[in-house]
Amino acid sequence: MRIIATILANALALFLVSRVLEGFVFEGGVVAPIIVGLILTVLNFILKPILKILSFPLVFLTGGLFLIVLNALMLYLADYLLAVMDFEGVDLAVDGFLTYLLAALIFGIANWLIHWFLKDN
Repeated sequence: MRIIATILANALALFLVSRVLEGFVFEGGVVAPIIVGLILTVLNFILKPILKILSFPLVFLTGGLFLIVLNALMLYLADYLLAVMDFEGVDLAVDGFLTYLLAALIFGIANWLIHWFLKDN
């Protein structure tokens, strides 16, 4: 049940990012953020812990700010995997690296707020 809640929280956070950033656009309706949320959840469970360990010196030197870059990388990989898997009618268009960074920052804040709200209820 926790994994489903994480997928839905990621999907909601991604939807909020798409509403805030003009350069972060989903095609495919409500299904698109859910599919990308699923891909992102899998990446966060499998790949992100490894990347955190490998990048610990950079995270330490930047006071944790490098974690935003890691989150941007996770969003990029989710976008890449979405394109490779070729879901019909589902796409994520992102303008560039700066948009990935801003999206990662907004996504992190939105995801934290969603999890904080769900934790209290």
